[in-house]
Amino acid sequence: MRWPLARAEFRLRAMMVVLAICASVFAGRLVEVQALDTQAYAEKAASRFTSTVELPAERGVLTDSQGTLLATTEDAVMITADPTLVAEDAGVIIDVLAKYIDDPDPEAYRAALTKPDTRYSVIARKVPVATYVKIADELNSLGVYGIFRQTDPIRLYPEGETAAAVLGFVNSEGEGAAGFEMAADENLSGTPGTESYESSSGYRIPLGRNVVEPAVNGVSYELTLDAAIQSATERRLQQAMEENGASSASAVVMNVKTGEIVALANTPGFDPNSPSQANPDDMFNRAVTYAYEPGSTGKVLTMAAAIDSGTISSETKLQIPGSIEAGGSTVTDHWDHGLINLTARGALVKSSNVGMIMINRKLEDGVLRDYMKDFGIGQKTGVEVPGEATGLLPDEETFDSASGDRIAFGQAYSTTAVQMAAAVAGVVNGGVYNPPTLVRSATGPDGQPVEVDHGESRQVVSEETSEAVVDMMTSVVGPETNTWLAAVDGYNTAGKTGTAQKFNTETQKYDSFTTSFVGVAPAEDPTLLTYVVMQDAEGSGTSDAAPPFRDIMEYALPRYGIPPSTKKADYPAIDW
Repeated sequence: MRWPLARAEFRLRAMMVVLAICASVFAGRLVEVQALDTQAYAEKAASRFTSTVELPAERGVLTDSQGTLLATTEDAVMITADPTLVAEDAGVIIDVLAKYIDDPDPEAYRAALTKPDTRYSVIARKVPVATYVKIADELNSLGVYGIFRQTDPIRLYPEGETAAAVLGFVNSEGEGAAGFEMAADENLSGTPGTESYESSSGYRIPLGRNVVEPAVNGVSYELTLDAAIQSATERRLQQAMEENGASSASAVVMNVKTGEIVALANTPGFDPNSPSQANPDDMFNRAVTYAYEPGSTGKVLTMAAAIDSGTISSETKLQIPGSIEAGGSTVTDHWDHGLINLTARGALVKSSNVGMIMINRKLEDGVLRDYMKDFGIGQKTGVEVPGEATGLLPDEETFDSASGDRIAFGQAYSTTAVQMAAAVAGVVNGGVYNPPTLVRSATGPDGQPVEVDHGESRQVVSEETSEAVVDMMTSVVGPETNTWLAAVDGYNTAGKTGTAQKFNTETQKYDSFTTSFVGVAPAEDPTLLTYVVMQDAEGSGTSDAAPPFRDIMEYALPRYGIPPSTKKADYPAIDW
């Protein structure tokens, strides 16, 4: 249909109607924006001009029991660049960076400085603040603009290799990647904060709106370790390992009255300040993660079970043959002998496998296994580091007389150094087992104490049994024995050697040894326990592990003001 040209009045009215409709639409939209959805549209507009950055929390520090700093955080920055501003000056910037940052390939910076289609590029990480200030000052003097910084702290371990496997380390993102750093990462790391500010074209608007949500710093921990004893223990282990051709060595030094671990040493070790340069095989906390058959140190637990159950006393008389049949095989002692008359004390002093089997056969079925379970064998101790091995204790369904015979002299079950140390500590500490711990206390960012769960102590044998076993262990280190090498100068010493065959999964044979020594002093009031374990050493527990035990204890006991023994120990006869 065509409208006649003469009808101008009609055309005018039609245009007015169209304009009125458009005005109504615009007015409605204006009402929606300004009246109905004010908050939503304001937030949308603000978001386009607001930048938000994370404010890192400061990671908690780690100290030893004497206040020595073991792990701390140093202020450092991540150097970033706006390639649109610095690409033309890349050569000059590279020269300045190479002057202050030790980097084997400074030309690698060029790709980040000239990165296309971006206004943000990471140049270098973990640069100390003082170093960055020098870099920034020199670039400013050269008229170079476009280099910036962000917080990127460095985790430092002032004691170097000391307790490295215990402390662990953090990764490039500042997260705990091993050891206690990993186990307590959630508490140590704290909670990051945020800062939101008005910006334009990526730059902060001066005097613009600024909102800060502060970071909550991490929890700090006082560990039970003593850095001085830890370091001395590691050095002595390294020496013993080299002297005896061992592949590795571990040691636990523990306060038996509290369960606090004074030293948890492993060697070979590594430097947590440079974990990427370490041999991965040296980064394991072997005292916690490696399970093995303990051998003759386990005889301490057998004696404790037999005495506590009322089956024998330390002076029970035994007629011990040169060998005995057990589990389809013949078990002998480490020395050749015919029928000999020894007391139970003598069986422990002589470390007689045959004698231990005879004692086990006096026990009711399953009693030895029940005691071993109470001692914590085959169970995690709960010590506060990751990767703890459980060890193995035969379950009730598979436990039989053959199992009991072998468990009696330290085979057919496996344990870790920290698990075994805690078990023996429970026996000698008046029969009270204290769960081993590495944490003495924790403090929040507000300076207030943070609760720490140390587990519950439990009575595993009677006080009378404990005294009897310690007395027997004292005879082991008597002057007439070859274990006299373990005697701590000035202190009555109670201990036990261990030499266990190791099963090689590759050759399917027992072709190497685990040698160990566990002992306490002073014997009249057991306070400190040290357990030394060496893998693949060439000798025995007496020759390999006893000397480092003695040296560690001779350093640790006076350090804690533990007085020497005032009365010489008695050494009753071991035969009859």
